[in-house]
Amino acid sequence: MKFFTKINLFTVGFLMVLSGCNIDPELTDVYGEQVAWSSEANLELSLNKFYPLIGQTYYTSHVNQDAFADILKKNTPSESSNLFALGSSFITPGENPLGNWDWGYNWIRTCNEFLDGIKTNGDRLPADIKLRAEAEVRFFRAYVNFELAKRYGASIIIYDKLPDGSQRSLSTPEEVWNFVSTDLDFAAANLPATVPATKAGKLTKGAALGLKARAMLYAKRWNVVTEAITALDGLGLYDLYPDYEKLFQMKRAQHLENKESILEFAYSSPNFGYSFDYFFCPPGDKGYAQISPTENLVSQYQMADGSGFSWADTAKAKKPYEGREPRFYASILYNGASWKGRTISTVEGGVDGYAIGGGTTSTGYYMRKFFDGSVKTQDLGFQPGEFTFYFMRYAEILLIKAEAMAEQGNLSGALEALNKVRKRAGFKQDLTAGSKEDFMKLLRHERMIELAFEGHRYWDLRRWDLARTALNGIMITGRVPVAAPAGTFTYKEVDADNGRKRIYLPRYNRFPIPSVELQRNALVEQFDEWK
Repeated sequence: MKFFTKINLFTVGFLMVLSGCNIDPELTDVYGEQVAWSSEANLELSLNKFYPLIGQTYYTSHVNQDAFADILKKNTPSESSNLFALGSSFITPGENPLGNWDWGYNWIRTCNEFLDGIKTNGDRLPADIKLRAEAEVRFFRAYVNFELAKRYGASIIIYDKLPDGSQRSLSTPEEVWNFVSTDLDFAAANLPATVPATKAGKLTKGAALGLKARAMLYAKRWNVVTEAITALDGLGLYDLYPDYEKLFQMKRAQHLENKESILEFAYSSPNFGYSFDYFFCPPGDKGYAQISPTENLVSQYQMADGSGFSWADTAKAKKPYEGREPRFYASILYNGASWKGRTISTVEGGVDGYAIGGGTTSTGYYMRKFFDGSVKTQDLGFQPGEFTFYFMRYAEILLIKAEAMAEQGNLSGALEALNKVRKRAGFKQDLTAGSKEDFMKLLRHERMIELAFEGHRYWDLRRWDLARTALNGIMITGRVPVAAPAGTFTYKEVDADNGRKRIYLPRYNRFPIPSVELQRNALVEQFDEWK
């Protein structure tokens, strides 16, 4: 997805990092190696090139990844997520829509180039500035290695320095997770706990500890997860924002206190905004309606009293969108919803429509979360968006904590963390569980709802080894309104996959080593399940 932007991101640096800075970089037509390390200002410009890693496309990549799972459906049948999910295309060593091998190793080389440069040429910089810069880049290197590890079963190649021309074999998962953990430990030890308001969005100690908790969750190092979160909580800086809906309507320019944000990426319209709304809003907003929430997700939003929703309950089915929990109304646009001074209409042929084929919803729903509903784009058109993107927020940390505690047999601690998230969502009755298995059902539901559209669902199902059932042999459904007497509606179930069943092969739990790596590196052998 393109940016609305009039600046060169890598040359000028991020607005959020450099706004208010009173140090000027050295200006010259050609930058030599020494110039890059000659001042703190030049160092900051070098560091800025890493920050796109945490959010330069707003939530675009995250909703696209969720479309490979069961909670979002791309409305155009030829989209890669549909072709893959329905078995029209398959993951192979030569083609992988969710692979990131080349992306990852290009970034790792960039990280190692920086680390080599500061070691070789950074003598003119103060020691504390050098340590902080190294900590930032080791955070980013850890993040890239984590993104590789979660795709390739943590059987990847570790590069702790620039390549010397020799080939390297795959490291073991134990070695990979140790390497990620060590980089994040260094980052946490040398990053500041807080940064000035003029540098909001820069890496902090909390960001390093939070990413360590996320990475070690995938590594199943449960005690390390809880240790990282204990250290994060010990900073006394983070808590849930009181209002889930307003959390996703924050703008950096508002300067509102938000303790939930652990690491964020900000935008500033019109010079540095995003086009997310333009591509994903309903056609009644003059948007391109590229993606829709599924009934598989929508039915999971509970009633405000904590009871479940079911279409088999005739009273609830009569008024299916009344009395739901607040996160439902913050996240989903449904038939009859008030939106931008109008009413959403997903009847077939209505302004927001329903169809199989693209250009409108294929499920009867649209996203609400992440959209700016304050501008009547149907009349005024779209402007570059400027809501804050959260790379990590405290609600995710609480859910990570809950899962890790349950895995260590501490159900009371797990329930306490889980229920804190639910209380912010408006539930007054705490959940209980008599076993780890019972608790994990609650935890999985809560991650599905709380983190919807934030890019976790596909990877969650995969790491729980549930994808082979939850994403295999099923179809994605929707609910479309049918006009009834007295201005009411009934809702018919529709098959958004157009008569086809979804396919998830067991070997997708670990992606194959790309063919290009096998061809250029004789020490790397393909995984057994992909031979």
